[in-house]
This record gives sequence, structure tokens and C-alpha cells, in this order.
Amino acid sequence: MNLILPIMVAFAVQSGAGRSGDELVVIANRSAPVERLDSQKATQIFLKQIQTWSDGKPITPVDVAEGSPLRAEFYAKVTGRSVGQIRAYWARQEFTGMGFRPRQAASAADVARMVQATPGAIGYVSRKAATPAVKVVLDVSH
Repeated sequence: MNLILPIMVAFAVQSGAGRSGDELVVIANRSAPVERLDSQKATQIFLKQIQTWSDGKPITPVDVAEGSPLRAEFYAKVTGRSVGQIRAYWARQEFTGMGFRPRQAASAADVARMVQATPGAIGYVSRKAATPAVKVVLDVSH
């Protein structure tokens, strides 16, 4: 009996994922010279291993604030890393002076607003938060 409840909860969480509008997507500012990204390129952008678009303009990645389930989902599905691994990566980068973590927004709606307002910006949101003012460059649910 003790195992049944956790299994039922896990199943309910999994079956809830993928509801229309809840899918995770990566969005970019309309001016960004990109139409599609794969997970590898998105990982390189969010780890700031790639810092400029093909036209030489800077990329501004925008993360959802730490503690957000969306953030955990993005890093697990796109980069294959846990939030803890990402935190450790940025701690090393900052300590050695090699780089600084992406800007953070409080919510997916804030990410969408920041991406819309910032040329060269890229972020991740649920599909329902992706307005027509930004372009979807990676659909993580596929």
C-alpha cells in the first residue's frame, strides 16, 4: 500500500504533462536570425558556449527563476542536466571568471515579455505563454 500512492502521484504528474498549452517551447525575439534550433544548440546558448547569433549580434538567454518547475523541466529535457548540475556549472564559471549565468525572470510570462522586448533574446516558456510577438524555435514536446 505504501508504494501505491507514490506510483499514482507519478502517473498523474506524467499524464498531466503534455496537456494542450503546457508543452515546453524555446522562444526567440522576432529579430533573431534563427527559425529553428535543436537541443544541442539550445544547450550551448543557455550555457553561454555560443554567445552571438549568425549575424554577430549578441544572444541574451533568459532563464525562469530558480525553483520553477519549468526551469527544471527545461534543463532536464533540453540539456540532460539537473538544476543542481546547472547551478554547479555556473558557480564554477563565475568563480573562475569564465562567464556569468543568464538573466532570470520571475515567471514564464516575464520571460516572454523580456524576449519580446530584447533584440537577440531567447528563453523558454509553456506554449500558452508564447505570444505571437515572439517566435518558437524549438518545441521540446516533440
